[in-house]
Amino acid sequence: MLIEMLAAMTVASTPAAQGGQVSPRVAPRGDYRESCSGEYVNRGRLYADCRTDRGRVRGTSIELNRCSDYTIRNDDGLLVCGPNRGQFEDRPDRPDRPDRPDRPGGGREAITVYRDADFRGASFRFDGPIPNLANSGFNDAISSIQVRGEWEACTDAYFRGQCQTFRDDIRNLQRWGVNDRISSLRPVGRGGRW
Repeated sequence: MLIEMLAAMTVASTPAAQGGQVSPRVAPRGDYRESCSGEYVNRGRLYADCRTDRGRVRGTSIELNRCSDYTIRNDDGLLVCGPNRGQFEDRPDRPDRPDRPDRPGGGREAITVYRDADFRGASFRFDGPIPNLANSGFNDAISSIQVRGEWEACTDAYFRGQCQTFRDDIRNLQRWGVNDRISSLRPVGRGGRW
């Protein structure tokens, strides 16, 4: 009886029981753990590297609030729960991919921005200058980028503030001092900025 009372007092004193929102950072249970690794939770999403039916490993994620009534599992490299399917987070390096600057078939400048480091989380590809990211959902929310060509990223709208030029993919923008601070982007053409 004493143990049950102590357990009840501990639960009642947690922030979640007091009305606060606590987002778990540990990966939830599920049979996906048998074929996935590196799982972690960030901003309400579960991320993991999962093995496909052919043995290839893919980065994948799923929103946890859609999975409260279901067990999470790996379906051919993709996290799923009940009728809800996650999304792939990786971009496989294939020699024929035109969206890689160092691969044959590359063309016009493009940049893919990611909400989280290591090319994870929500992403969007831009093919031209974006003077103000305010309405894109990515203003002050970019943590990694993949570029084709050369791009300038600035901390203020209309290419003002601290600006940095990138020619390579960046897994974590923290090192460059612009993590979650980018408000405008533009390609840098051969004759100068567009």
